[in-house]
Amino acid sequence: MKKKNSLIELYRFIFAMNVVKNHGYFPYRGQYFSPGRISVEFFFVLSGRFLIKTIDKYRDYPFFKGLFVLIKDKLSSLGIPLIVGLIFNIAYKFVVGVDSFADIGIWGYLWYVHDMFMALTFYYAVRRLVKSEKTFLIVTAAVFVVATVLHIMPTFWSWGYFRSFSSMSAGVLVSYLPKYKPKRRFLALIPLFVAQAWALRMLLFGFERVEEVLLDIVVYPALIYFSFNVEVHSSVLNYLGSLSFGLYAYQCVTRFLESVGFGNEWLYFIIILTLTVVTDLIKRLNKRRKELSRQTAAKGLI
Repeated sequence: MKKKNSLIELYRFIFAMNVVKNHGYFPYRGQYFSPGRISVEFFFVLSGRFLIKTIDKYRDYPFFKGLFVLIKDKLSSLGIPLIVGLIFNIAYKFVVGVDSFADIGIWGYLWYVHDMFMALTFYYAVRRLVKSEKTFLIVTAAVFVVATVLHIMPTFWSWGYFRSFSSMSAGVLVSYLPKYKPKRRFLALIPLFVAQAWALRMLLFGFERVEEVLLDIVVYPALIYFSFNVEVHSSVLNYLGSLSFGLYAYQCVTRFLESVGFGNEWLYFIIILTLTVVTDLIKRLNKRRKELSRQTAAKGLI
């Protein structure tokens, strides 16, 4: 099994925590850390980086069956946090009602998942219908340009659809870049440190609107690209990364609790962290149980 890139896992944890903080569920109210939306853009670009490899696993299926299995597997990988989040979003809707565009439907804070699946479905169809790799890249580049232009327009600035298509298309394009292999190791680290410093500055100290666009289409793609060119492996960082979606999804629980006047930011964070850690432990135990079952079955065949 290929080892995870621990730098990417660290980024996932940091950006997930930034979302939690900016939604008010972290006991830190200081000036540092930028709006949570810039974290979501990172996850869109990262999803795009893996999108082609994910889609190609289902190319041997008939078109619609492949799409169904792809979505089923992807939803299954999100698991308990997604289910719990949607349940509490439904409860929130009944208690609070719909008073803004963001609260329409049952997605709430999980709108990222909804928009990611829209882009995933689109690219699955394009990948299956367009046989030429060159044509596919041209289509992806065109989608990237159109979605980015629409996203930066004031009318559509807050629309998640264009954000997801712009950032995920950038991630797809990054996945086609050849690996950067300089003869000297420090030449691989310099552009990585530059991308990290730029992203960290904007994460901590804020930014202008133009910079935010550059963050989505330049900084994050560069950060992800150069990170994958450096071998960093750490079980601790990998564990932190595994908590990222739980931290993101379980905010739906605390949003409901906040709407009924229960708790404070300390309790909210403890609830989010506890649910995330317990869920991750259950997932690991189930994975271990399945591995043991496969090993037992394999031994029985010998």
